[in-house]
Amino acid sequence: MSKTPVSILHEMMVQEKILPNYELIHDGGGTHMNTFTYRVTCGNFTANGTGRSKKNAKHEAAKAVLEMIVAHRGYPQLPASESPVRTPLPPPVPEVQRIPPDVPFVNAVGVLQTLCLQNNLEDPKYTLISDVGPPHAKVFTIQCGVATFQEVGIARTKKQAKQEAAKKLLDKLTDIVPDMNEQIVEYKSNSLPCEASFFKDIKTSIKKFKLGIKISEYHTELQNNIDIEVKKDLITKLESLLPENYNNISAELVQDIHSRFENMLSIIGLDMLIECLKVIPPKKYAVVVKLMCTPNIVEIAIGSTETEATFYVLLKVIKCLLMLLK
Repeated sequence: MSKTPVSILHEMMVQEKILPNYELIHDGGGTHMNTFTYRVTCGNFTANGTGRSKKNAKHEAAKAVLEMIVAHRGYPQLPASESPVRTPLPPPVPEVQRIPPDVPFVNAVGVLQTLCLQNNLEDPKYTLISDVGPPHAKVFTIQCGVATFQEVGIARTKKQAKQEAAKKLLDKLTDIVPDMNEQIVEYKSNSLPCEASFFKDIKTSIKKFKLGIKISEYHTELQNNIDIEVKKDLITKLESLLPENYNNISAELVQDIHSRFENMLSIIGLDMLIECLKVIPPKKYAVVVKLMCTPNIVEIAIGSTETEATFYVLLKVIKCLLMLLK
């Protein structure tokens, strides 16, 4: 059976007429999730080791100082050793921020729920990420998400963690919509005595801020934001980009369509990204184009050459834009 690091270190030091000196520098803290730390000194070498028991910590310290000695003396490798089975260290407990007693309570969960209702957003989703610590002192981590926004709250109870996550997400949203921040600040300063009164007031005073639109309504938004005459002219120009036949696809033709299409996109403030993907066997090219809008419009086409694939993908995205504008 292989020897433990403590045994190996002891035998090595006895030959040099030195005994390792072990010192307990942390006794675990007196909870059922104890961790111990030992410091071992051998001449000029000192190292620490941590474990769930004193024995484990001692072995870890011996192993650490052995590695220092081997590295210093240029030994080829450590002698074979076998440490006892170690109980894994407990996961670190997140730090909980305490709310000062002079700060008034704000039901951030309720305020966030109202904000979502007023803006036709999905309800906030709360997910328990972790709960660590002993049963009498648990620390909960809860994630709050609205659309693509997410924040995390940490507290001693699930309710407090939920409030903390909602408050952080509410702060993020009020940074995006400054007028909403004024509504929240006004509520905090007034310190309404009844939560029900706050909800009654906020439903009548809060403005509807558009934080996003549904995909099904995007074509309507696009049309409404473009002047009627500009839209008609744009539709005519886009239709002129569609060739009558596809028999002669040249690099010059594709470059001309590409350049003219980019100029038309600039009229409505859109950018385009076009990229050739890797070749697909047997000798096929894939090209993807993306219009940088919300949501993005993405099309892909395949051709026997990069020029042919680019031609077809430009036609697809032009037809898609025409469909949205008409």
